[in-house]
Amino acid sequence: MRLWNGIVMYAPRSPDYYALPDTEHCIFRLMHKYGDAQAWNLYWLSQPQTDLIPLHRNDWHSHYQSFSGAQTRAFYEALDTAVVNRMTLASIMSGPPREAIRLLREARLERTRFYAMMGGEEWRSLMLGRLFLAERLNVTRPPKEETGDVVVADFILHRYARLGSHDYKHIKRPA
Repeated sequence: MRLWNGIVMYAPRSPDYYALPDTEHCIFRLMHKYGDAQAWNLYWLSQPQTDLIPLHRNDWHSHYQSFSGAQTRAFYEALDTAVVNRMTLASIMSGPPREAIRLLREARLERTRFYAMMGGEEWRSLMLGRLFLAERLNVTRPPKEETGDVVVADFILHRYARLGSHDYKHIKRPA
C-alpha cells in the first residue's frame, strides 16, 4: 500500500504531482503543504478529471474544473461529519480501500451538504468505483526473479494460464 503521512493514499500519486501549472495556491498545493491525506483521498475519489491534469499540463483548463467556494466549504464540512455511527467521512478516508468500500455503502452521506452538491447517489457510485480502482492500484505483488529465462517463461505461462489459448484479445475495461 502507498502511504502518505501515515495514511493509505488512494490516488496513484500525492497531490503535488497534480498541482496546476502557473497557480500559486491551487488546492493540490494546499493539501500537500498541510499534509491532509484524508482530504486528498476524498478529493481524488470525487474528481476523476484530476487524473487528466498531468497528461494535459498546457490545456488543463479544458479538462479540469475545481470546486466553487461553496463546494470547497461543503467538502471540508463533509470530512468532519459523522456518516456511519460516530465515524466521520475523514476517518473512513483514512482506511484501506476495501474497508472504505464497506463503510461507504452504509454511510449516511445525505447528512452532508456536499452530497447534494455532487449529485447525491451518483457521487456515492463514483466514489465506490474509484475505490475499486484504488484497491487495484494498492495491490502489492511479490518481486519476481530478474533472470531473463525465468521472466520470459513466467510471462508465457501466465499468458496461457490466463487466457487458455494462444489468442490474446485486448479487452478495454472501464476504470
